[in-house]
Parts: sequence; structure tokens; C-alpha cells
Amino acid sequence: MMRQCCQRQCWRVLASRLLVCWLGLLGVLAMFPVGIAAHTALVQTLPAAGTVVAQPPRAMQFWFTEPIERHLSRIEVFRGVRDPTTDDVKPGQRIDQGWLPGPRAAREVGVRLPEALAPGRYLVQWVVVALDAHRLQGTCTFTYDPSSAPAGS
Repeated sequence: MMRQCCQRQCWRVLASRLLVCWLGLLGVLAMFPVGIAAHTALVQTLPAAGTVVAQPPRAMQFWFTEPIERHLSRIEVFRGVRDPTTDDVKPGQRIDQGWLPGPRAAREVGVRLPEALAPGRYLVQWVVVALDAHRLQGTCTFTYDPSSAPAGS
């Protein structure tokens, strides 16, 4: 009988210690939800980065894994200018025409481009802030070349 009583007490002490540990761990996790959550990532762009398109795109669109906050984000499209000394593409004249219509926070966002887009290389610079406050940024290029259309189309 004494042995059963001792075993019960041991189990109660062990169970209470485990409960305290689990509650402590849950408390720490609750204090830092952003640190343990998966961060937002860029899924794709349209036109795709580095591509040559035969038709002038009407917009530069981005898709992310999580919604981004448009009021804290920026997408800018520039006519690309080649630096003669380094051969790098630098931003020239800004040509985007503001955000595409849509909600304040969405996974798909983009900016409008002019209807009369001139052939050439374009540089896109973007900075977005996700709803989880994670900041992403990057650059990409695309080229509009009407002569790249397949023959006969």
C-alpha cells in the first residue's frame, strides 16, 4: 500500500513538472509568433524575371505566399539604361502607372504599365512588407521585343 502511494506521488510530481515545462514553452512561443512563423516569399512574377516577351505587358504582377501590405510596399518599373563602363542595367525613366486595383492586403499585387510600351529592357525594383511585418526586396528585368514573336503569328 505504501508503495502504491509513493508511486502515485511520484507520477503527480512528474506530471506537474511536465505541465509546467509545456506551459512555459507555450508561453515563450506565444511571445514570439513572428519568429517561428514561416516568412513570406515571392512565388512568381509576370512577366517572369529575365524573360523576353513579344507582346507588351499591361502590368507587372507579383505573387507571394502570404498577403503583403500595399501601403508599406513599393513596386517601381524603369526603362533600363545600360552603363557603358560596366555593362550593367541601371534604372532610367520610371514608367509604371501605380498599383493595379485590388484590396489593401493581398497575395497577388502589381503595377500598371503604359499601353504604348516601347521595345527595350525594363528594370523592376520592389520592396514589400508582409502582414507579418517581414520585409522583402529585390530587382528583376524583362525585355519587350516585338521581333521575338514566332514567325507567322
